[in-house]
Amino acid sequence: MNNSNTYGGVFCTPDERQVSTLGTGYYANYVSGGGINRAGSTLTNKRVYFSGSVYTRNAKGRFVSFKQRKIVNTRDVTGTGYDFYRPLYLIWWGILSAIASIFVSIYFENPYFLLLGLVLLITFIIAYFIKRKTLLSIEYAGGNIAFDVRWIQKHEQDDFIRNIHLVKDNLYSNAAELQGFVTAESLVDAVPEL
Repeated sequence: MNNSNTYGGVFCTPDERQVSTLGTGYYANYVSGGGINRAGSTLTNKRVYFSGSVYTRNAKGRFVSFKQRKIVNTRDVTGTGYDFYRPLYLIWWGILSAIASIFVSIYFENPYFLLLGLVLLITFIIAYFIKRKTLLSIEYAGGNIAFDVRWIQKHEQDDFIRNIHLVKDNLYSNAAELQGFVTAESLVDAVPEL
């Protein structure tokens, strides 16, 4: 049995098996600001393993990135979701620069200010697209793991999130059955038909 994690290291116990992985390669992680390494997460039947750049918001509401390797027990996951960061102030600065350059160009009768305004507008728009982020957040008791998934296809992200909750459901249903609270037959009967 291969007991290795796709994104570095080995699993904690020999009976763990990989359920799903999600991550970026070297290039995508570098472009998204994570440095020259791979970033990703591996879900097993017991734990979520993460290695790479994670994001958190500072006191000013801006994202700060740092490298981290973390293991979280799946049963401790309290939620998953997305955090969308869209720095619209950069678009506004670009528009204001363009408008100001029009007035300055008219006032000084110099068309070069229009060119300067156009360059500033394009620069601010490019900065907007570079700085915007879509973060997948895995929340657990005591913190969260939020990593950039801009370069990962949407269906892969959704599958990873779904698998986290399916593994979590499986852990809790097995624990309830082992403790005698429910039987496998009562679990089937308890699900209402939609």
